[in-house]
Amino acid sequence: MAQLIKLQDYISRYEMDVFQYPRQFIELKKEKWSKTKEAYEQGRLEKKDEKEIEPEENPRQGLKRLFFRFKDKEKHEKERSIENETAPPETIQEVKQNFLDQLISFQLKWASTTLQEKSFLDRTYQKDEKLKFFLQRFPDTYFIMYHPVVKVRNATMESEIILIGPLGIEIIYYLHLPGAEKILPSSDHSWNALHKEGSSKVINPLLSLKRTETFVKSVLKTYGIDFPLRKVVLAPDLTFQSFQEPYDTDYVDKQRYEEWMYNKRNITSPLKHKQLKTSEALLKHCQTTSFKRPAWDTEGDSKEEG
Repeated sequence: MAQLIKLQDYISRYEMDVFQYPRQFIELKKEKWSKTKEAYEQGRLEKKDEKEIEPEENPRQGLKRLFFRFKDKEKHEKERSIENETAPPETIQEVKQNFLDQLISFQLKWASTTLQEKSFLDRTYQKDEKLKFFLQRFPDTYFIMYHPVVKVRNATMESEIILIGPLGIEIIYYLHLPGAEKILPSSDHSWNALHKEGSSKVINPLLSLKRTETFVKSVLKTYGIDFPLRKVVLAPDLTFQSFQEPYDTDYVDKQRYEEWMYNKRNITSPLKHKQLKTSEALLKHCQTTSFKRPAWDTEGDSKEEG
């Protein structure tokens, strides 16, 4: 599972120490999976999961009591929904998928809080299928910067997805066009998408990719980092037609998607120092909006810090 090191302009634990948290995530994930698998094999997974879904709380006075009252109501509703709609996992594959789905929440927590600060997390990210796609399909040694708000000169902009692997960086534009079957790239401001009923125009993804590329190259130059960089138009549901890829750019459609993903998933390289230095540099040039966490809101986080 790839690691979400930056989400929009939210504060991230990886900003605090990008050399500590990636390894810590891998260790925590390995430990948690070992316990989950053991519980499944011993036939006690369902009971344990129910306990984790509904932990006992000890509400304090004032705001905290109100917070937990609302939280408890949400959890009871969620638990009823689970009981009515979701059967317990029966196969190891279902257990693995449930485990990965639970890790999404954990990742979002790390991508929106530190021990001292937090950002207001948009709940829609819990159901963001594109975010889930990127996190769950890549190995632990890949880092995701998900549309980070970056600093460019005296302004800010929302960049495309930045994937930082052990061997290089890929800036990715995820092209999803419901109903379209083919896409005709061109050097113009727009591309043609072909549907059964006709065609439509879409903004040329290379425009946005080049803006993000300019930002990344500027940061790498500032810190004297030499790390391979490519741009990717990723369209796993489409077919590219009549095209020539620009320099350092890959068009990945449904014909090339499996091979592209296979190459990513089968890289056996561990985390690299240059990968971590690159991530640290890019994070320094991202916008962060956060506020100080009240003391009662930090309970339990120290356990994650080991």
